[in-house]
Amino acid sequence: MVNRINGFSGVLDIDGTVKKLMDAERLPLDKLKAQKQINEWQTQQYRDLNLMMDDFRKQIVDGIGLNSSFNPKLVSSSNESVVSATTKGTSSNTVNTIDQITALATSSRWTSNAVVNNGGGAIDANALLNTVTFSNGYQLGVQKLQFDVTKPDGTTSTVSVDIDGTKDSLNSVITKINNSGVGVSAFYDTTTQKIVFTNKATGTGANIKINESGSGAGTTNFMQAIGFTVDGSNNLVPSTNGSDASFKINGLTTTRKSNTFTVGDITYTLKQTSTAPTTISSSTDTDKVFDTIKAFVDKYNDLIAKVNDRVTQKKYRDYQPLTDDQRATMKDDQIKKWEDKASSGLLRGDGILIGVLNKMRSALGSPVSGASPNLLSSIGITTGDWRDGGKLNIDEAKLKKALQDDPNAVAKLFTQSGSGTDSSDQGIAVRLKNTLKQAIDDVTKKAGKATYASTQFTLGKSLLDLDTRISNFEDRLTQIEDRYYRQFNAMDQAVQKANSQSAQLMQSFGGQQ
Repeated sequence: MVNRINGFSGVLDIDGTVKKLMDAERLPLDKLKAQKQINEWQTQQYRDLNLMMDDFRKQIVDGIGLNSSFNPKLVSSSNESVVSATTKGTSSNTVNTIDQITALATSSRWTSNAVVNNGGGAIDANALLNTVTFSNGYQLGVQKLQFDVTKPDGTTSTVSVDIDGTKDSLNSVITKINNSGVGVSAFYDTTTQKIVFTNKATGTGANIKINESGSGAGTTNFMQAIGFTVDGSNNLVPSTNGSDASFKINGLTTTRKSNTFTVGDITYTLKQTSTAPTTISSSTDTDKVFDTIKAFVDKYNDLIAKVNDRVTQKKYRDYQPLTDDQRATMKDDQIKKWEDKASSGLLRGDGILIGVLNKMRSALGSPVSGASPNLLSSIGITTGDWRDGGKLNIDEAKLKKALQDDPNAVAKLFTQSGSGTDSSDQGIAVRLKNTLKQAIDDVTKKAGKATYASTQFTLGKSLLDLDTRISNFEDRLTQIEDRYYRQFNAMDQAVQKANSQSAQLMQSFGGQQ
C-alpha cells in the first residue's frame, strides 16, 4: 500500500476525488455482495421449508402412518368400584364379563414380636444399634444381612444388606431393607414396638429365608433380636400368608397372583369381592382417531400454505440487498422493511417446491388400489379449490361415521404398504412419506443443513465461489486505490512545482523593475 498523504497544493482534493472514483470501481463488488446475500437468504428459506417438511413427515410416521393410530380403545366397566379396565387398543372391540370375584389377591406379611432391650423396655428406634443390648443379649457390630427372597411368581434371588452398629439405628436399617431387593415395605410401630414386613407383590408363594452362608453368618441372630420368628429351615415365619385372586371370567373360574392382570388386550384391576357380574366392554375411540387425522390435515394445510407462499411470492426487482453505506444511512425499521422486500420472491416458481406440491396433491387425490374406501373424499376429506391453495377440508360427521363403521378400512386407506414401486396400491401415508423424503433430499442437496460444510450442497459451493471472487476483487480495489493515490499525489507535486516556478518567475520580473 502506498503512502496516502493528501496533497499540500490546496488545488486538488485527493481524498474526495479518489473516493468518488472508488465508488464507481466498487459497483461490481456491491453486486457480488448482493448476490451472496441473496444466496444466503435462499439457503435459509429452503432450510426453513425443509424443517417443516421433515416435521410433517415425522408426524405422519408417528400418526396416520401407524395402524394402531386407527384403533385406540375406550374401555368401560358396568361397575368401576368392583372392576376397572384399560387397553392398548390393538384388537377388535370386545365384551367380557367378570361373573364373580371370590377373593382378592393379598400380600404375605411378617410381623415381629415387640422389640425390647435386655431389661424388657422399649428401645429408641433412632439410637445407634451398638448402644442397644437386645432382650436376647445381642449387640450389633458390623453385619451383613443376607436373605434368599422368593417372589410369588416363584423366582428366587439372594439379597444382602450391609449394616453397621456404629452408624445405623433400627430406623435406618429398616430404610435400607426398604431400598434393597428384599421386596418388602417395612416399618416400625412405636406403639406396639413391632416391625412389619409386607411383601410388595401379592399372591401365594412369597418367602424370606435367612442365608447364613459366607458373610451372611449372624443374620439369624439379628432377625431374632429384633423380634422375628425363624423356623427350623431358617425361614422367617409369616404372620399372614399371601393369597391369589380368585374369580370367574366369561364362565371360566381362574386365579391370578395379582389383582391387576391382562387377558387379551384388556388389563383388568379387581377392587373388591362381588357375586354380581360386571361387564367390561371396549369400543373404538373415534374422537381420538378423528383428532389424529385432523392434526395431520392441519399440518398438511399449514405446510402447503407456506410452500405456496414461497413459490408465488412477489419479486421486488427494485429492492436489492443493501450495501454497507446504505445501511449506515437507515434506521433499523427501515432496514427491515427494505430487506423484507429484497428477500421476497427468491423461491418464486421453484421447481423442487412446485414438484412436491403437485406430488402431494396427487398422493391425496388418487385412489388406493385394494382399499375400500379407496379415496379420501369417501371418508369426508376433500381438497379445496385453487383459491385456497388446495387445502384439505374435513366433513366431521362423515369422517366419524366412517371411523365408527370400519376403522380398519380407514386405516388401510392410509397405511397399506403396497406391492412395489408403483404407488397406486400404496396407502396415502406411505405415498406422502416417500414424496416428502425425496423432496427433503432434493432440497438438502441444494441448500444443505446447518451441520453441512459449504462443499456439500449447491448453494454452499456458490457461496464459496462468491467469497473467493469478493476477496479477489477487494484485493484488486486496494491496488486501484493505491494507484489513484500515487497518480494524484504526483499530480499534486507537479502543481506545487509549477506554482513554485511561477512564483519565482513573478519574483524575478518584479526584481527587474
